[in-house]
Amino acid sequence: MPFSQLATAHQVEISNEVGGTLHIEPDDTPRAGEEVLAWVALTRRGGETIQLAECDCQMTVYTQPRQPSSEPILSPSLSAVASEGYQGIPGANLTFPTVGLYTIAVSGSPKQSDDFSPFELAFDVTVAAGASPSESPADSAAAPPQDSSEAASGGSALDDVSTSDTAVSDATAPPDAVASDNVSDAGQRPLLILLLGGVVIGAISFLVLRKR
Repeated sequence: MPFSQLATAHQVEISNEVGGTLHIEPDDTPRAGEEVLAWVALTRRGGETIQLAECDCQMTVYTQPRQPSSEPILSPSLSAVASEGYQGIPGANLTFPTVGLYTIAVSGSPKQSDDFSPFELAFDVTVAAGASPSESPADSAAAPPQDSSEAASGGSALDDVSTSDTAVSDATAPPDAVASDNVSDAGQRPLLILLLGGVVIGAISFLVLRKR
């Protein structure tokens, strides 16, 4: 595949006479903490594919900014990958630890002398945030502990209900019971009047007798 066609597909870098096209499946947008397959289609000038069996290739991953003394955070083992019409191209499974910018470096030399020039390619990769973990069924089923203030408010609410029930029972007492109380009070009034009258008459009679 010519270099011009490679440039329209994925990220392309060229070193000496070797071109490399990086693809991270499925959509060139890796996410932190999620394993992805990254492969590089290597071609000589003119479009002939360089397979992994023909190349002593290495892949390393660095965080950016990359310094000459930087150590790779990943050095995966390469395996032959078949994808998008390519056969036997180098690829590896990668898991980027965090969100950010990274460099995937691919270097190699021919297993047979003068097959192609040694090369070193560097691809910039942006890693997006991974999907948030879903809530486990155990967490969603567990009920939160009752707060002490809620328990206290629940007790006062019960007291209010009992008090209101007492008031309602008094207000809704049968009419006969109320009437009987009134009748008993009315029956006692004449007796009190007679007693008072007897006391008064007795006192008057006593005074009259003393004057005689």
